Amino acid sequence: MHCEVPYTYYVHVYVFCRLDKTKFYVVGAGLFSGVTVALYPVSVVKTRMQVASNHTAERNAFSVVKGLLKTDGIRGLYKGFGTAVTGAIPARIIFLTALETTKVASFKMLEPFKLSETTQAAIANGIGGMASSICAQAVFVPIDVV
Repeated sequence: MHCEVPYTYYVHVYVFCRLDKTKFYVVGAGLFSGVTVALYPVSVVKTRMQVASNHTAERNAFSVVKGLLKTDGIRGLYKGFGTAVTGAIPARIIFLTALETTKVASFKMLEPFKLSETTQAAIANGIGGMASSICAQAVFVPIDVV
């Protein structure tokens, strides 16, 4: 596959079409999934606190964790994890793909404006971040709600 990207873009953007996609997706999605595993209990506790009624004694995070560990053990902190990961992995692949392709397209779009390379990079990264977040959230949010 041949990319039509001027040399100056290589300085600021990893050109998506030249990336080792297997490594990019496996490492990228793997690292994000590792973060999900580490932070998922915080999400469970937050959700429990949000749905708790005013009459429950679990008004702080420590009491929620204590209650979960008492009733369900460590597994209680990971309730719903399978569903979350089912949505998270495709969403992360979509995010990474949209981010890299949008950044390259944004650089090309900004070329006629003769902005400094730093300004071009900032704008292209901002556009890429916004577009990729919208695309990924369109997949992840509905699954996360479930």
